Amino acid sequence: MRRKPAYDLVIIGGGAAGSEAAFTVADGGKSKIVLAEATHFGGTCTNYGCVPTKALVRTARLVHLIRGADRYGIKVGAPEVEWRRAMGRAYQVRDHMLRYGSNPFKKAGVEVRFPCEAKLIGERKLLIGGEEEIEARAVLIAAGLEPIVPNVPGLREAGYLDNEGILELKELPNRLAVVGSGPIGSEFAQIFSRFGVQVTLIEHGARILFSEEPETSAAIRAVFESEGIEVRTRMKMTRVELSDGVKRIFFESGASIEVDEILVAVGRSLGGKALGLDAAGIEWTPRGIKVNKQLRTSKPWAWAAGDVVGGPLFTHVASEMGRVAARNAMKKTTERMDLRVVPRVTFTDPEVASLGLTEAAAKKGGRKVRTGFARLIEAEKAQIDGLEHGHVKCVADVKTGELLGCHIVSENAGEMIHEAVAMMAARTPVKVVAKAMHAYPTLSELMRSALRQAGG
Repeated sequence: MRRKPAYDLVIIGGGAAGSEAAFTVADGGKSKIVLAEATHFGGTCTNYGCVPTKALVRTARLVHLIRGADRYGIKVGAPEVEWRRAMGRAYQVRDHMLRYGSNPFKKAGVEVRFPCEAKLIGERKLLIGGEEEIEARAVLIAAGLEPIVPNVPGLREAGYLDNEGILELKELPNRLAVVGSGPIGSEFAQIFSRFGVQVTLIEHGARILFSEEPETSAAIRAVFESEGIEVRTRMKMTRVELSDGVKRIFFESGASIEVDEILVAVGRSLGGKALGLDAAGIEWTPRGIKVNKQLRTSKPWAWAAGDVVGGPLFTHVASEMGRVAARNAMKKTTERMDLRVVPRVTFTDPEVASLGLTEAAAKKGGRKVRTGFARLIEAEKAQIDGLEHGHVKCVADVKTGELLGCHIVSENAGEMIHEAVAMMAARTPVKVVAKAMHAYPTLSELMRSALRQAGG
């Protein structure tokens, strides 16, 4: 093997965290920085998640609006979805995001290895491309996570799709089972249902979108069922059988269903052995690499950022982690990652946007809370736009008067949540914003109503 002089920083992974890390500390080539990416720049979000999926969400929403145009006094024919054209547009959007490739990194003075796998083989040592051994003063691991596959007899043999494989379908299936009702599963379930596919959403737990407020789960389930999605909760799969191209899923209850395709969306896990974490002595679990508040691993020379550390799996979180970890690794700072204010959005229709603690989590943490709740149909703007399902729920600390959490189910909830983001970031008392005028008629009036109740 060829050995080269030590690099100042080796970044493993060119997704949101790795990319931001590289740009944050790039200095025109004065420092020796290398970015190694095995499959594609931009990470899962740009290539298979946020960007192409949300493009499909947009298409599905238009189809749904056209089908319901009659209620607005518009007579149109039944829309027909052309799957390949819809996917073509989604990939056009993705390709626009990735149009510059590795050039920006190179211009910034970062050495790029692509496609190239990087694996730790010891203290400060890595194997690049399977044949070149290099040394590094510091290493930043930003390699992301892999989809979890349930250990269900017959599932692998029958065949399944993950969030990447489902975008590679040549034709729409007639029947689709979506296993897992988190953000990914819920978004895909609605997309394919609106495209004319018979969808069954399967959840092992008691409700869909389990990490959200119970009111949120109930609202989205009502929407799904009104659109023809069959929602099955408390369902444990026991086996899958394939016969004549048809996949039959059996459940512990004795029930079974037949489908053409199965989408598995039950979470993601870390393949630490493939990254060489054991060889380097870096502590990890399938949930992620163990890091401190400064994103340093159990080894003083190694940092980790993004999905690979577990926790909030969002692109905006990964990007900020990349910046913090890179500065700490290269500039020897002690900056801490602050996850107190992290908005999250599930792009169903209506959208689900959340921030901070749920009511149950706040009470479990010993807080005395007061909540405010405003139903979407109470807003004139909702009546004007023909919106029925949704709400705003605010959770406030009775003692401090601060907002602890905000949970919105609404059209454009992802935009509305940022009023709460500003409040929590500035620790602005709920009563202050509750007194402020909100424009009429807007859905944001619901925020004011909920804040008034939460402020007491």
